[in-house]
Amino acid sequence: MKVQHEDIIAALAGTYSLINNTVTRNGTIQPDGSGWGRNPSGLLTYTRWGYMSANMAATEPDWRPDSIEWPPKATDSDADWLLVGKHAMSYAGPFSLNASVPATKTQGQLLHGPMHVASVPSMVRDTQKRDYFVKEQDGVTYLYVYATGVSNGVDFRSEIVWQRVAKG
Repeated sequence: MKVQHEDIIAALAGTYSLINNTVTRNGTIQPDGSGWGRNPSGLLTYTRWGYMSANMAATEPDWRPDSIEWPPKATDSDADWLLVGKHAMSYAGPFSLNASVPATKTQGQLLHGPMHVASVPSMVRDTQKRDYFVKEQDGVTYLYVYATGVSNGVDFRSEIVWQRVAKG
């Protein structure tokens, strides 16, 4: 029996908490990952209606000055805000299954985008391919998301592990 697109989207729907991010560049593991540091925090949300939001940030105190707050004050330094922006990433928009890749409720390829909003301006209107694998263990759902590509002439692979915290 073929699984319908809507059934897969419904199975993935929910909110996930970031557990781990392992980044390799030219096959070498990067100790600080993708700029989010050694112990990043994040949430990933997929809705049944085909929208998603991803928010990740470093937790290192040196990269998250506690002297700044929202809204920005005239006395805040641009250097402090630069640190926060450099070590965080957020984006949101529609998502769908890549129809050219076989998909099930537990593995396939998602298309994030085109992005409606992103903390990195070049990501707006971009669509990103994300291979996924879902694993159930001891009553907990884990979502493994893989991004691969070339950045500045260097091959990279990111394995991002998320734990479901709410079913959507």
